[in-house]
Amino acid sequence: MITRIGSWLSRLANFILATVLAAIFVTFLAQIFARYAPKIATAVPASAVSQWLSTLEPIGWTVNLISLLWVWLIFFGCAFVVKERDHVVFDVLVQAMPPWLKLFCKLFVAVVIVCAMIWSLGPVWDAIFGSRLMELKKIQTVRIPITGDRIAMKWLFAPYFLLMVVLIVRYSYFGVQLIKSIGNHGPLTGKSGPET
Repeated sequence: MITRIGSWLSRLANFILATVLAAIFVTFLAQIFARYAPKIATAVPASAVSQWLSTLEPIGWTVNLISLLWVWLIFFGCAFVVKERDHVVFDVLVQAMPPWLKLFCKLFVAVVIVCAMIWSLGPVWDAIFGSRLMELKKIQTVRIPITGDRIAMKWLFAPYFLLMVVLIVRYSYFGVQLIKSIGNHGPLTGKSGPET
């Protein structure tokens, strides 16, 4: 049951990322089309289409929307889609270590990451959501479609806080799994802990 829910959530996260990437791509194409349409208007044989193309102006909000979506794409993807094994690592030194030292190093890294994220969680929250400046400063050209309000700058930085919370949960779980692995197999066996 838990595996099925995890698989469903993984597919949902991948779908969200694919949708955001598609939105970035379509917005980018709209930006290019609006910028170059007046220049190619004279080459279009249909006069109505040519006249419409010549009236188009560059779209200003596309750059800001693409930037906002790109930040969300990166941090959301790192939080929910990219696995530990997907990162590029240089593990020549780690591979040369005895199994017990590998486990200790993995556990040490997990503890350091969890402690660093917990330690910085409060200040990051205050900087993003507690700052009056982040609430007042708005992304000038991008508006919320339903209300028409400008988007507060805090929503550009919000996915970083989400990433921090997910890293705390992920590495806490990983640390517990490593401790269980040490308890089940003993630190001197060839077991190197759970695959992440």
